[in-house]
Amino acid sequence: MPIFQLETLIEQLSSAGINCKIGKMEIDIPATLRPYFERWLLNRDGFLKIYDQNIDYIGVEDVVRMGPFFNVYCMLENKYIIENDENILKLLCASPYFNLYNGRVNQLGWSGGVLAEILTADNILYACFTKNIMKEEVRKISVRVANYACIVETQVWEPSGLASIYDVIDRIGLNVRELLKRIHLGDDNDWR
Repeated sequence: MPIFQLETLIEQLSSAGINCKIGKMEIDIPATLRPYFERWLLNRDGFLKIYDQNIDYIGVEDVVRMGPFFNVYCMLENKYIIENDENILKLLCASPYFNLYNGRVNQLGWSGGVLAEILTADNILYACFTKNIMKEEVRKISVRVANYACIVETQVWEPSGLASIYDVIDRIGLNVRELLKRIHLGDDNDWR
């Protein structure tokens, strides 16, 4: 199995102005979150820590089906998200749907909960998404919840595929963060 080249992804994201590094579980993940984030971030190929962006971590997992490809988990840390809370699922889960005609998008929307409505109405996301619609990485995007995180998930063949659609992922992350600021999910306390 080929290993996902995290260093190449770092170079490509850095050239786009994104501050990131190879993550270390003991340093970059709070001790209370490590048991929850292991599934997403401690796969063979490792993870990235992202700074000052809408995404906090990018985890990569190799998959073999009809040839090797990689599941990518772009995580937004949030201490109030619990995966078995039906209200959170209705709030944050979303998947795109679209129709193409002659290689152009003639319909694009998102199905799911409240976030899906926000993503559907986001004109900047629409432009980024439609510009990249022929890329499999964009067509495989979905948003899901995990314990203490919202995950923008996709599948890629190589680092350049992920780097080329990072603007789409980051824009989704921005919408998630803005939505979470507008609602009350819990009370702040020192949980780390």
